[in-house]
Amino acid sequence: MKTVEEVLGPEGLLSQTLDRYEHREQQIEMAKAVLNTIKSRKPLIVEAATGTGKTLAYLVPALLSGKRVLVSTGTKALQEQLFQKDIPFLQKIWPTDFTAVLLKGRTNYLCKLRFDEMKSQPSFRSPTDARHWPKILSWGRKTSTGDRADIPGLPDEFPTWADLSVGAEACLGTKCDHYEDCFITKARREAQTAQIVVVNHHLFFADLAVKKSGFGEILPQTDAVVFDEAHHVEQTATSYFGRQVSNYRVRDLVGDIERHLEKEGLESDLIDDAANELTKASKAFFSALNFGLYSGRYTMAEALANDKDELVKPELRRFLEAYESLAAAILRETKIGEAGERFRGRCMEQRFDLRQIMDANDPKFVYFVEMRNNGTFIQAAPIDLAEMLRADLLDKNDRIVFTSATLSTGGTFEFFEKRLGISGLKKEQGDKEIEIPDISIERMILPAVFDYQKQALVYIPRRLPAPNKPGYVEGVCTIVEYLLGITEGRAFVLFTSYSNMNKVHEELEDKLPYKVFKQGDAPKAELLKSFRKNTHSVLFATASFWEGVDVEGESLSLVIIDKLPFANPSDPLTAARLRLLDERGGDSFREFSMPLAALTLKQGFGRLIRSKTDVGAVAILDSRIATRSYGQYFLQSLPPAPVVYNASQFKAWWQNLD
Repeated sequence: MKTVEEVLGPEGLLSQTLDRYEHREQQIEMAKAVLNTIKSRKPLIVEAATGTGKTLAYLVPALLSGKRVLVSTGTKALQEQLFQKDIPFLQKIWPTDFTAVLLKGRTNYLCKLRFDEMKSQPSFRSPTDARHWPKILSWGRKTSTGDRADIPGLPDEFPTWADLSVGAEACLGTKCDHYEDCFITKARREAQTAQIVVVNHHLFFADLAVKKSGFGEILPQTDAVVFDEAHHVEQTATSYFGRQVSNYRVRDLVGDIERHLEKEGLESDLIDDAANELTKASKAFFSALNFGLYSGRYTMAEALANDKDELVKPELRRFLEAYESLAAAILRETKIGEAGERFRGRCMEQRFDLRQIMDANDPKFVYFVEMRNNGTFIQAAPIDLAEMLRADLLDKNDRIVFTSATLSTGGTFEFFEKRLGISGLKKEQGDKEIEIPDISIERMILPAVFDYQKQALVYIPRRLPAPNKPGYVEGVCTIVEYLLGITEGRAFVLFTSYSNMNKVHEELEDKLPYKVFKQGDAPKAELLKSFRKNTHSVLFATASFWEGVDVEGESLSLVIIDKLPFANPSDPLTAARLRLLDERGGDSFREFSMPLAALTLKQGFGRLIRSKTDVGAVAILDSRIATRSYGQYFLQSLPPAPVVYNASQFKAWWQNLD
């Protein structure tokens, strides 16, 4: 086989293999463009709507090219789908053999050394974790991959997994007794020769950060890169090009040192005393810093307001000195051996990060404190990644494809391109700001596969008070109850905040004659399973259900979105990015807030129509779309479904569906 048509065309390999195969022109067009990118070394941005079949549209040309291709996904869910469904299907029908490897971050894999330690002396971070131990024990003795995703029924939130896996900081590497048969070592060896390497964005940018620092690499060299769910690229990259220190990171360091001493049968009062002092200094510092703060993010200035910095300063000095003391104790205790050098390195790296974050003197970064899950995290995040991504990613990879169902806003890729440094990049040079030439790139927005004019409707209640006006939540409750009565449930009700979700849920839960589910009451997978099973049920949810959730058929016939999903302008990182755009003479609302909200809105809309037989409506309960000048921008960013503005039109459309 040499051409895309020979695989995906009406008389191609897939049509000969699959019953009722329907070739899609959009899929063929995308596959040709991907193959051209790999051959011509000209980058490609392609928006492929739901139903296009984009995974095969890049896997097939990857195989036809004969090159080694790395596929990076935005979520583990898509990573799993590729490796458990799409790639095995192609391996079964492809005329020649090819190899593929799935790589995840270290903490997804079982550490054999820690598993041995746990078997000899089980201990659990949460009382409920203990009940999962028998199945982990059974799985751990026979697994060939060590991937925690293969453990049946293991919840996403399983604190004890931190004691069964190991991060890059704590891994012994070649010094470990299990290095040769380590699951990570095995996977990386296989990846060196595989034609298709599947990773996620987190691992990709962790590798890029390691390469940038000059400390080696995580991923093998490949000829081409495909970013699926590419709308996540900037968000993911941000977390890998900054710095972070947390009480968890300190705890892991001290715990690893204690475990090593115990394993080796070593006793050291010097190290024990220094480690205890670090633990105490850490607690004192974070307690002083988070005093008066609640869950959420705060700029460093907000966290240290009202003279609180005077309380934090002495605790910071003690914290920094405790790192130095522990590093010195490890150096003096020669019997700890080679492991000591690694522990000393971790001490000094954390101390350096702590110092850099608390100094907060680089204007290219925003410094903030985040409180979540009983943890306090201090972070430095880059405000603008465009220059960094241009230098470290785009200038070093010309066989690169960015694809997603949601990349364009207002009919163009301008927002996406500027955020990644593809176009509109300016660089400071002395006192001047010079323009960097745009990258020559292919662009493609594929037409919709589904007939949205017939399959879908958009309803916007023009008379509902705006979200920032009195009576909005009460109006939302009234409309949601009315719409659910028409559709007899079968709905997602998606919110931009937990606050509004809880208010509306509390008001309607006892009024609705349907099974009602709410995010947080059970694991996500369990909620979706129950929702699919109960055809007339209703699910109240927030951000994590806006994308990556598939419910085909009549169980989901209505998606209600409470308001336009603008990013919180008080979030330190968002505020810094808005401010930077304004300082450069731009319009931060139109250049950042609007496009970002439009992409998120498209993701929410995308939950509705998942097949050619699906029908249903999306209700966006934000009258600003009908009354503000920017409303048309959001409508242009959505699939081409008809729009109505009053409830009687919605009801009439629904009753005419048959």
